[in-house]
Amino acid sequence: MLDRIKATFFCALTAMILLLPACNPFAPALEDIVVDKNAVLGNRKTIAGMFDWFRASYELRDTLLYGQMLASDFQFSYLDFTNNNLVYWDRDIDMRTTYNLFRAAKSTTVQWQHYVSADTLSDTLAGMERYFNVTIVLDDQQIFRSTGSARLQMRRKSAQDFWQIVSWFDKSDF
Repeated sequence: MLDRIKATFFCALTAMILLLPACNPFAPALEDIVVDKNAVLGNRKTIAGMFDWFRASYELRDTLLYGQMLASDFQFSYLDFTNNNLVYWDRDIDMRTTYNLFRAAKSTTVQWQHYVSADTLSDTLAGMERYFNVTIVLDDQQIFRSTGSARLQMRRKSAQDFWQIVSWFDKSDF
């Protein structure tokens, strides 16, 4: 009788072990829906979509997304009011700076506001200046807010390609 109970218990335990991986009540089933990242993050084939992508990269603090917007010859510049000179840096320094910012911050947000100017020079070249608000939360005690504008030059190889930022002249109050 005891052997029969042990055998039944062993069979039941074996069946549970074999069937348990196939049924997880805490994991939802995968759906066959394919999500278009351009619809979620922004379609960089349009200028408005490129700004949506930029906002998403900041909100997600994702340098892989951020880096896709910058051309290989990207240049960031701003006026250093203290020393009264222009400061430039290239894509590598910008990526490293942004990576360190995203890593250090608890949250980052950028809100794009109205355009100061916008000029689509052709299907492959565009220039614009646009106001923005940035909020960087390092912790509950350190919250930085900035406003300003960005003068951007963008290009793409053809009308079917994604826009990339070639230059950014920053006019913020940071």
